[in-house]
Amino acid sequence: MDNTTVLIRLIEKHCDVKTKQAAFKAFKEVCRLPSHLFTFVQFKKDLKEGMKCGMWGRALRKAVADWYNEKDAMSLALAVTKYKQRIGWSHQDLLRLSHMKPANEAIAVINKYVTKGWKEVQASFCGKENSEETDKVLQYLEAVEKAKHSEDELEVIHLIEEYRLEREQLLTNHLKSKEVWKALLKGMPLADVLRSLGKMTADQVLQPGSSDTAAMCERLQSISVLKKAKIHPFHILVALQTYKRGHGNRGKLKWEPDKDIVQALDMAFYKCFMNVEPTGKRFVVGVDVSAPMSTTVLGSPVSAATAAAAMGMVIARTEVDSQVLVFSGGAVSPCPITTDMSLTQVTEELVKIPSLSTDCALPVLWAMENGKAADVFVVFTNNDVWFGKVHPVEALKMHRHKMGVLSKLVVCGLSSTSLGVADPEDRGMLEVCGFDSGALEVLRSFVLDLI
Repeated sequence: MDNTTVLIRLIEKHCDVKTKQAAFKAFKEVCRLPSHLFTFVQFKKDLKEGMKCGMWGRALRKAVADWYNEKDAMSLALAVTKYKQRIGWSHQDLLRLSHMKPANEAIAVINKYVTKGWKEVQASFCGKENSEETDKVLQYLEAVEKAKHSEDELEVIHLIEEYRLEREQLLTNHLKSKEVWKALLKGMPLADVLRSLGKMTADQVLQPGSSDTAAMCERLQSISVLKKAKIHPFHILVALQTYKRGHGNRGKLKWEPDKDIVQALDMAFYKCFMNVEPTGKRFVVGVDVSAPMSTTVLGSPVSAATAAAAMGMVIARTEVDSQVLVFSGGAVSPCPITTDMSLTQVTEELVKIPSLSTDCALPVLWAMENGKAADVFVVFTNNDVWFGKVHPVEALKMHRHKMGVLSKLVVCGLSSTSLGVADPEDRGMLEVCGFDSGALEVLRSFVLDLI
């Protein structure tokens, strides 16, 4: 469950007016990208199917209209031309259904561009006295239109460099050019770089020892660039493991990993720990090693052992009060993680205990026996969950009572499609099946009582 799902459930399931108002207030923060917005609207539609009432009430119309009106005009121009449509919804659909009235002239230009097209925009705004912001939007949209219709490689490269156009705003034919990719690479957001490393290597845009590869590796290792991009270490880890593998999850794309890029990604992983903001909570992390940890995590190319080690490192390095445990059967062992340990060293520490049986209550019971008050227990398991003498739900209740803390429990089934550990009536318990970048946001929001 991601934050978009949580938000829609708050809006749909809660009768309390204040709760719904707070949920709609968080709408803009949760739906940062158009893809989030489209997903939210689709969830709303799915929940309303079979019900007599319609989905487009006043509150939803206002929330969607405000999403467009409250954005900076240039940011909105990028958003509507980069993310045109997703899962059956388009900006044209949402602007029409929300009855959005533009807040200013620049937004009005974008509204008309989406709903009526570029020719209508030209007829209404071009060649007239407009505000500086409106003229900037008009120039940007004109550049997007030129790129859509241009077959001149040099013109496309010029438009990319002058207006910072992105890959999604170009034609498929443009992306067959190495020089176009090189122009894109100069201003490409770091998250997009990570997703495109394999393709750029396969297409020889990034060649061993080239100046483009050297410049890209420098960006990957730049503290200021990583900080500005707010990249989480787990994002880097996924990119690293995917790139090292030499092929994508789908299709026939293959490449020979470049050692300099692999090294740059490895260094970026450790540097990105600075981007993780501490929650200030007391953590106990339990890693279940009762089953082989070499299998791949559901939703990512990372092995279960590596994912658990990485998340253990993230929590140990960012939270002042944290303890990482390894458990199997009746054995529980503290795992010392220091700031100078590598991911490989931490992974090796996790698999020292012999494989026995799974008992997800063990980290909670260990905390009680050792007088350890924890705000959050996070358990990583790679097995079908088996319960020992005490069910994890009961163990958590016992810990809460003994330590006087309203502790939370998160169980992450790294390769599971279902778990059934948590009590669905207890808002302090959460299950996560698989683990990807989206799970990071859910986990943090859960810990901070945001969901």
